[in-house]
Amino acid sequence: MRRLTELEVFEFSAMGKSLSGFDLTGLNLSRAVLSGQNLSGTDLRGTNLRGANLSGCNLSKSQLAHANVSEANLRQADLSGSDLSDAYLVQARLFGANLSNADFTRSNLSGAFMTGGLVLDNSCLVGVNLNGADISNGSLRNADLTVAQMRRVNLYKADFSGAQLNGASLKSCMLMGANLSGAKMTEVVLDSSDLRNARLDNSDLSKSSLKGCDLEGSSLQMAILIGSNLSNTNFQGADLTLADMTGSDMTGSLLLGANTSWTDFTGTSLDKI
Repeated sequence: MRRLTELEVFEFSAMGKSLSGFDLTGLNLSRAVLSGQNLSGTDLRGTNLRGANLSGCNLSKSQLAHANVSEANLRQADLSGSDLSDAYLVQARLFGANLSNADFTRSNLSGAFMTGGLVLDNSCLVGVNLNGADISNGSLRNADLTVAQMRRVNLYKADFSGAQLNGASLKSCMLMGANLSGAKMTEVVLDSSDLRNARLDNSDLSKSSLKGCDLEGSSLQMAILIGSNLSNTNFQGADLTLADMTGSDMTGSLLLGANTSWTDFTGTSLDKI
């Protein structure tokens, strides 16, 4: 793999030449304008891309581990299959980007803008920092978000079906209308989150904390909430058909108008108001 200098990168870009497959490790490309470039399979490990314009770039299967991509414009970029582990993407603009099958292990995406149909299907986000990010209407189907930090994240109508969220922190998140069907969410912290009209059918929320959550009108058919903290949680109008709440703390929970057909409340401290 041939290594390029910073000057050569700008010369290639100006001439419209592809940057695919080159070694750009450790270069300082801060604020560079590389929109629409082909950077697929490029080695960008440890590269400084802070504030760079990478909109519409093909970065599929590229190496971006430990890179600084903070505040970069990645609108409509293709990062599918790329390695962004331990990367710094604070306040990056990822509107409509394709991040499917990418590796974001331990990366920092706090405050990132990820609206516009962002695709994170099948991606690895283990230990990722997404605090304060906006992923509304995003697709995270079958993504691995184990022990992810996701406090105060906008996940309005996001699709998490089949995702792994075990041990993740989602305190005070906007999850209204989100699809969490079949999600693995054991020992998750969802305190004070808005889950109105969300779908959690067949999800596993065992030993999780949903204190003060709003689940009005949500669907939790066959959901597992064994040993969870559901105190002061609003289940008004929710569908709890065949849900298992064995041993959960339901002190102060609201169940007015909820469908509790065949719901298992064994061992709960149920307080209907």
